[in-house]
Amino acid sequence: MKQSAKKKSLDHAFWAKFAQNYWERKPAIFSGITSPILNIDSDHIFQLLVRYSEHCRQTNTTEGMKFYIDGQPQYFEDVLRYLPVPRDRSLTGYHRRMSQQFKDYCLVCDELLQVSQEKWDLLGNFMLDLYQEVGFPNRYAEIGLYLGNYRKTPFGVHVDGCGVFSFPVVGTKRFRLWDPRIVKKHPDLEESHHYAPYKKQSQLLQANPGDMTYWPSSYWHIAESNGSFSATWSLGVWVNEPFQETLAEMLKPFLPKMLSKDADHRMVTFRQIHDGTGRIHQLPELFERSIAILSALPERELKDLALKFWLARTSKKGFKNPPLLPPEERLTPKDQVRAKSEHPILWAQLSQGLLCLAVNGKLIELPESKAVSKLIQDLNSGRAFALAASSPDEKQILHRLYELNALKKLENRKLDLATPVSGMKQKRSPKAKLSTPARNKKTERKP
Repeated sequence: MKQSAKKKSLDHAFWAKFAQNYWERKPAIFSGITSPILNIDSDHIFQLLVRYSEHCRQTNTTEGMKFYIDGQPQYFEDVLRYLPVPRDRSLTGYHRRMSQQFKDYCLVCDELLQVSQEKWDLLGNFMLDLYQEVGFPNRYAEIGLYLGNYRKTPFGVHVDGCGVFSFPVVGTKRFRLWDPRIVKKHPDLEESHHYAPYKKQSQLLQANPGDMTYWPSSYWHIAESNGSFSATWSLGVWVNEPFQETLAEMLKPFLPKMLSKDADHRMVTFRQIHDGTGRIHQLPELFERSIAILSALPERELKDLALKFWLARTSKKGFKNPPLLPPEERLTPKDQVRAKSEHPILWAQLSQGLLCLAVNGKLIELPESKAVSKLIQDLNSGRAFALAASSPDEKQILHRLYELNALKKLENRKLDLATPVSGMKQKRSPKAKLSTPARNKKTERKP
């Protein structure tokens, strides 16, 4: 279904209607939209792709990169060899070089967000507006890029488990989709390249630069073309994880601390399994001890655990891998800093006199004080801080936030600086504790 009557802003009214009519219900193409998300154009995508390709070459890895020739995946060394380089100058320049070698190629990159610090706020705004209407994903969202002159998706008709928003930046992109009920009736569609008998039962989305397409997580799909070049980036929101798995993920890193030495047992010893009649009268001692420990767990500790988990998730805007590029330079005593993002540094009060700050999925735990709270609130209000006028404890926090890309340096000129936070003890507080939640399990999304 194509929506194109007049220019539409992706505002609250749009997302409310989208959630009611389309989210996880049916595919659509939206033309004539106005949104800052469209500022991520072919030039910007090329810059990000080159930046991540350089990272791959420097680290000798191809994580998130896949390259197909005539539908066949290439080995690690070849993927590195075929990645874009600065002298390509544009996506079409890269295609010109590749098309001289291959009649049918496809490049996939799922990690552009790691090198997209400058568009972090823009992407975050898009996702948070969506989440406000449909809820926060239990799993994650990720950005992907698919480009080439391939006539069909190399792996055929497939389903991903994520709701997908796609944005063409070069050429025309065609997606053919099937309702899951159709594929259930015709299982030979799965991973097929030969689907001509089922075209009448499909829905075709044909999009150009400036359009946005969407399809639900349950829809089977394949990209197709006439062999012309196209490049499309997309946002996938994974909705295939039930809350019980999210809760298990939250608890997993906590259990070793709670269970102590018992957590590392590889075998469960027991006296007898049953009494001879098949009846089990008692649990092994290891289970009994674990139950006693978990039963005695104070509610405040569980709440702290949940708060930290939620802080980490929301500070990443639900993304799997936010940009975590380290700053090029360290702070000096002469520097002045201000919050980098238009989104606030998230924080929460924990039990036992602690505060927890969250930046891009990283957590910093600090002793609770009104001074620390005021410092974060001042930063979130846009106030600037001069390190020379800051207390030792402020400096420690500012340095740590800067290392996590939450702050940016300002030019050395007269600024409306925040008044140094009062009430901060000059005696050095315990070193800020940095923690990183367990990484999400990896899943590859296909174009």
